[in-house]
Amino acid sequence: MTTKETRNIGIFAHIDAGKTTTTEHMLFESGTIRTLGSVDQGTALTDSLEVERERGISVRAAATTLHWKGLHINVIDTPGHVDFLSEVERSMRVMDGAILIVSAAEGVQSQTETVWHALRSLNIPTLIYVNKMDRTGVSAASVLDEIKRLLSPHAVPLQIPVGEAEDFAGMHSILDPAKDGE
Repeated sequence: MTTKETRNIGIFAHIDAGKTTTTEHMLFESGTIRTLGSVDQGTALTDSLEVERERGISVRAAATTLHWKGLHINVIDTPGHVDFLSEVERSMRVMDGAILIVSAAEGVQSQTETVWHALRSLNIPTLIYVNKMDRTGVSAASVLDEIKRLLSPHAVPLQIPVGEAEDFAGMHSILDPAKDGE
């Protein structure tokens, strides 16, 4: 396998935004794992340390691999707690790209801003993924406004939600309506 076929993608976010759960879903959707693990049940693949399984948080960066459309992707699930920021910063040095998760329920947190600025200073291409759209009181417009105000005024949604908060029913693709819900 050549370097052109391999990508290192980091998953970054504030604590409890859903990094490990998102990583589990990526592994599941790619066929790498047969069943989804759970952070709450201590069965997530990338939470291998006992302290991670007990506390339900990542304390060190964990790498795993998946294959998607001819690419070998190394996914690095990073910690979200500020106490482990040095672990996050070390991980950034090998990234070809990043997924920055923002919890729609909590919005842009201070750790989210810190990570965003570090990714920008290293010129790492970054996709912002808004998670937890089904939570009580969530407003997609408010979250997007906050992202534009605190992270980048150039942020543009690629999908729009169908319903909000408790009535959230999935996503509608702006780029390819045939891909709704994916």
